[in-house]
Amino acid sequence: MILEKTGKICDGLYSIGYHLIPSFLIMSDPPALFDSGLTIAGPRYLEDLTEYLEDANRLGYIFLTHSHYDHCGSVPFLKRNIKGLKIAASKLAAETLKKPKVIKLIQSLSGDYEEKFRKQIGNEDISFDSIEVDIILEEGDEYNLGNGWNIQVIATPGHTRDSLSYYIPKIKALIPGEATGVYNGNYDIQSEFSSSYNDYINSLEKLASLDVDILLLPHVHILTGNDAKGHIQKSLESAKVFKKRIDVFLDQFNGDREAVVNAIFKEDYENTQAVFQDKRSFLLNLTAKVKAVAEGK
Repeated sequence: MILEKTGKICDGLYSIGYHLIPSFLIMSDPPALFDSGLTIAGPRYLEDLTEYLEDANRLGYIFLTHSHYDHCGSVPFLKRNIKGLKIAASKLAAETLKKPKVIKLIQSLSGDYEEKFRKQIGNEDISFDSIEVDIILEEGDEYNLGNGWNIQVIATPGHTRDSLSYYIPKIKALIPGEATGVYNGNYDIQSEFSSSYNDYINSLEKLASLDVDILLLPHVHILTGNDAKGHIQKSLESAKVFKKRIDVFLDQFNGDREAVVNAIFKEDYENTQAVFQDKRSFLLNLTAKVKAVAEGK
């Protein structure tokens, strides 16, 4: 089944915020949240946390999948509003989120949305500064968060170098960040190998060995049953097809990467109008994917 919703997914698991940029809440002891997206979503996350936990201060952890602005943007807001909240991420993500250039880019990309939704934000301080990571996570780590909720940490570089995925054996759920492909509005899979195609394929092959009944995609869709089980293999196939497409365009345009980006942007973004991403973010990621293929990464 393919779901487009927030709210209860199964006993002890909730999607909160907006379905375009959800965070996933488990009722461990203390409760834990996975990702915390755009700055503008911070007040909505806090509102939902208060509804499901009664007291948002019960939230103990936020586990980050990677350092992109739409996955960590509201972390500073939640840390300012929830006492004792701890942030967990990879070592590379922790280092990345302290870099002035990265902080400036996150602020800039977030600002595009903040300007559009200024009225809805009101006087809330949703500003992004830096993120201090409290817990460094590595491949193979396993955390017992209480109430039978064990979290297995899986290093899945490819979308970014700092990407992690989380597997929850209790409910056979996988939170991959963007280590797998995401659906667009036509239910075509959009590949996400922004840092390395080779790493992305290796990560997908690693995830394919898991027994997954619930796949919590980072934008819009939640997959269950056979749709969850088949998505990783479909993501592998889609990534290979997309790489070949880039290769063909690189040959056609004599290695001119900008021409390749423009051609794919026109076909996939302008002509279909089915991509959920904003134009600026789509172009940044697409440029990175073309670069990864052109340089054999």
